[in-house]
Amino acid sequence: MADDPKEQEVKKRAIFDSMSKRGQERVLRMGYENWDPFQEPKDPRDSIRGSVAMRADAMLRDYFEYCGWSEQARAFHFELRELCQGVMRGDLRARSIFEFCTWLGTTMDKDGKKGSRTPSTDG
Repeated sequence: MADDPKEQEVKKRAIFDSMSKRGQERVLRMGYENWDPFQEPKDPRDSIRGSVAMRADAMLRDYFEYCGWSEQARAFHFELRELCQGVMRGDLRARSIFEFCTWLGTTMDKDGKKGSRTPSTDG
């Protein structure tokens, strides 16, 4: 920002003072010195067009092609994409699901019970 630090601090204080009590409490929890009211807001489209999302989509396309899944099975695309992105970002929930599925696949292979590559329609 082109303003000098003193002007910026005056503007920051004015913004803080004009906030509701609840907003001020939120800022104080994160730390007033860490709070930057001048930063640009995040663009929600970044999560759609971000590198992780693009890689996840590419991986799912490859996966669907590999499995030969029909359009009906592609109804799971959103959930699989979320899981894929979560694994790539290191999300604990997604990582746990991934590790469970890996373990389950290994266990089923050892027992001689190979699963089908197509999703079950049993419900």
